[in-house]
Amino acid sequence: MSQFRALSLIGVLILMWLAFQVLTDGLFLTPRNLTTLTVQVAITALLAAGVVMIMVAGHIDLSVGSSVGFCAVFSALLVDSTNGFGLALSTPMLIVATIGIGMIIGVWQGFWVAVLGVPSFIVTLGSLLGLRGLALALTDGSTVSAGNSTSFISQTFLSANVFVPLTVALLAAFIWVKYRDFRARRSVGIEASLTSIVLIPAALTLVAAAAATLVMMSYRGAPLPSAIMVVVLVLVTFILSRTRFGRSLFAIGGNAEAARYAGINARKLTFIVFVFMGALYGIAGLMLLSRTGVGSPNAGVGLELSVIGAAVIGGTSLFGGIGTATGAVFGALLLETLINGMGLMNIDSSYQMIVTGVVLLVAVYIDIRGRRANA
Repeated sequence: MSQFRALSLIGVLILMWLAFQVLTDGLFLTPRNLTTLTVQVAITALLAAGVVMIMVAGHIDLSVGSSVGFCAVFSALLVDSTNGFGLALSTPMLIVATIGIGMIIGVWQGFWVAVLGVPSFIVTLGSLLGLRGLALALTDGSTVSAGNSTSFISQTFLSANVFVPLTVALLAAFIWVKYRDFRARRSVGIEASLTSIVLIPAALTLVAAAAATLVMMSYRGAPLPSAIMVVVLVLVTFILSRTRFGRSLFAIGGNAEAARYAGINARKLTFIVFVFMGALYGIAGLMLLSRTGVGSPNAGVGLELSVIGAAVIGGTSLFGGIGTATGAVFGALLLETLINGMGLMNIDSSYQMIVTGVVLLVAVYIDIRGRRANA
């Protein structure tokens, strides 16, 4: 079912790209615009991959936008000598500090959810309001300059000498994992097709990787934010599909009571997942700050809706127990494709919001119908 969902998303994306190519008089599929699209999708996709882990365990995170925005503001405040603390931090120290504040937010939320047992909806809603208010209070509602401290993130493009070997290594690892899945199924007597499990996914991934490489290398290279997103995607996919920790998250989200009887420490795993998500807040905050150069207390407003929507479009269930990081990234790409394409068509932002809202509504409806059909 997950493979069918992925193939369907790929088909929809191809149709959307072809349509926007026609509607924008050939602007959409230019190397420059596609590279811009990968940069735009990086933050949403990175966070969507992380939020999948939270949703798979049966929780939700409404604080994404405020948390990322606060991390960006905090990072700028540390180095701004006019409106901030003016600390002479090196770039590595600033990165560590920003990811650290994100993890502190994760610890805070994980404590309330995992230890005190407060529903994640309430905890993260409180953080959404509280962190936004704290950012406004610390900055007096104005922007804070980060200078050039993080600009290298958005301005760095990986050359073919770096990106191509990395892509080949990831492809080889993907094919190896798929082949191991095929062998594992056959070894326990489950009917498995080498074509559907290994060859088709490998071929589609190879074509997509080759196309992405050619497009990006024909412009300026592979953007560093996109490379960071891919690393996070691979990490989350490995955790969810190849580790006991990941399998336990699915068990908790599928049936928390049964997971408890099976000896799974749901509180511990939930706490760890929120701390991990906190680290992603920090990374995303740095990426956001690198694009704008300033920390704005209003940055990231509504980002949580795009992130959760991307996960749901990619097949992650709002009710827990189902989801993939790869699907979430495809979902993020679909949403950003809509925004990018409509932007090239000079469609008013208000109508862009309407279209995005309808897409999210349809995705949630499909999720609910799928749940009822499998019940």
